[in-house]
Amino acid sequence: MSVSHVTTGGLVHLSGNPIQITLTGSGALDNYKLALRINCAALMGAPFVEEIAPGENMKSVFDISGFVDQPAIYSFVYPFVGGANPHDALATDITFDIGEVWTDAQGERQTSWTTPAANQLKIIKGKLRPYELGILNDSGKSFYSEYIMGGKFLTHQPNFIKVKPNHIPMLWYLSRWTTDHPITTHLLVKTNDGVTNPEIINQHTLWEITGLMEFAVNPVFWGFNQAINTLIESYEFWISDSAGDVSEHRTFLVDNAWYENSFFFYYVNPLSGIDCIWLTGQHTEGIKTESEISYRTIPVLSGSKTASQTVISSSSQRTWEINSGPVNISQARAMRDFLSSKQCWLVDPADETKLIPVNVEPGDNTIFDSKEFIQSLEIKISEAHK
Repeated sequence: MSVSHVTTGGLVHLSGNPIQITLTGSGALDNYKLALRINCAALMGAPFVEEIAPGENMKSVFDISGFVDQPAIYSFVYPFVGGANPHDALATDITFDIGEVWTDAQGERQTSWTTPAANQLKIIKGKLRPYELGILNDSGKSFYSEYIMGGKFLTHQPNFIKVKPNHIPMLWYLSRWTTDHPITTHLLVKTNDGVTNPEIINQHTLWEITGLMEFAVNPVFWGFNQAINTLIESYEFWISDSAGDVSEHRTFLVDNAWYENSFFFYYVNPLSGIDCIWLTGQHTEGIKTESEISYRTIPVLSGSKTASQTVISSSSQRTWEINSGPVNISQARAMRDFLSSKQCWLVDPADETKLIPVNVEPGDNTIFDSKEFIQSLEIKISEAHK
């Protein structure tokens, strides 16, 4: 057997973007085809087998995204009980076999398989938008090189976002290592008393099976002891290992002002992370009702309380129309992920220990208006229940 393979884009891929494996074979056989077999117990219908007759230079290009882009169940710990939580169900490890298919001299179909040494890929649910993917392609980069090897957290939110003192923003990080790897998390808190607070350091392990980590970034979950009559002004979070920093640095600016309206949302972003957003503008709350009515003939001698229309089913949804409050242009643009997210949760305004599944209603949204001195967005939300 003489088959070789090349995987485009590295060892980690988003399931919604093209994932190409190119096979090169010999071709000196009848009805010759190159074959690929995808193995993963976590994927419905696996193993998947595809056969393609080679083209120029005896190459066949397989795009496996259609096999691995399957529904994912997103979960995160809420209410939060700790700073770091692993997620093994959202990052899927697949292996693949490469092979040849041909017809022998007796007219019998023959198949030969081999398992290459470097045949494992990690797949996470998500998709880079075409323009973002095009920019990476222009510079010879990929999601793997830019985000995983580049140490970026899985978010499009800008750095230096404003947060409330009890706001719990989330950062998601995917391990670049194929074995268990020890890491150190760092949290540096600045307060308004001018005191230099000691850096908070914690040790964790990125396990091979749970390489995707959720970090709930709030000083209370990392052992910060806030002095009486002091306010936190900002905090900075990053990850290192024995060789140095392995992530970007993220700084959160704490807004200690009082707001009459505060709404917190958690939502799944396109990079397989879950982000948190804080809205502070005016809001209205309503209820959308639906019903199905049947008609019947009024019985003879019926009284005034007898109806000729009867409700046979009814449902209702809570709705909210919320103004984002003042946002800068980078924050407004980052709201694209929130506005188009397929899964969102609202922290219940009546009980902040509970989450309400919601949907962001589709429509045209103004991100920036040069006629306005202060920028804000009007967002319509409906409860994801009837």
